[in-house]
Amino acid sequence: MAESDGQYEALGRQYERTRHVPAGLAERATLLSALPDLRGRSVLDVACGTGFHARLFRTLGAGRVVGVDSTAGMVAYARRVEEREPAGIEYHRHDAAELPVLGAFDIVTGVWLLGYAEDVAGLDAMVANLRANAAPGGTVVVLVPNPEVDWDAMADYGRYGYEIHRTGPPGLRQPVVVHVPGNPSFEFGSYFWRAGAFEAALGRAGLRDVTRHPTVVPDDGRGERFWGALRRSPSFAVFSCRNPKPTTLPR
Repeated sequence: MAESDGQYEALGRQYERTRHVPAGLAERATLLSALPDLRGRSVLDVACGTGFHARLFRTLGAGRVVGVDSTAGMVAYARRVEEREPAGIEYHRHDAAELPVLGAFDIVTGVWLLGYAEDVAGLDAMVANLRANAAPGGTVVVLVPNPEVDWDAMADYGRYGYEIHRTGPPGLRQPVVVHVPGNPSFEFGSYFWRAGAFEAALGRAGLRDVTRHPTVVPDDGRGERFWGALRRSPSFAVFSCRNPKPTTLPR
């Protein structure tokens, strides 16, 4: 294996660890609760990372599945997994802010995408591109940093698999660093936007029926004593909305 391939493998394995910690399990359960029946549906997964959710969507019966990400290493890892375990998933490298129209998909998802917009104009561009790829009547689902997070609760969030620390003054978006313990440990930056910012952007794009979904936690026997704090103040929030069908004017 070439050195660059080995680096991509290490990057991918590291990234996917976050999908299996307790917070990642709750993210997945909440995301799936917000999606319609995937069987036979076409899905575009924007900011697909290593293809974790794209593969999950195929497992749940989705038809055509396309993943896009702006990071070469992530796309390379996703393609390598597809080569080893063919699932019929397409992967392309695109920045969400400049995403072309790849089709009219029944479902468009963006997991941990919108928080990285640099400003309101950038946020609007990302959301507009999500809508542009959704079929009329299609569903758009986004998982974003929780705009109403309780920062005091975050101080004890390590039990859920990672720690989140503010790294700058609050503004339109609060910069943070996410620390994931383990061997090796690693960190990455993220941003928590003000309450209402994501719903407003989805509405400005012309999407309808914007709904925030309740946090869902795994039924794994650990109960409310373990999951209660995450349920009350998760690090994430999931919104769904609908791309309206064109209005047919009477003749």
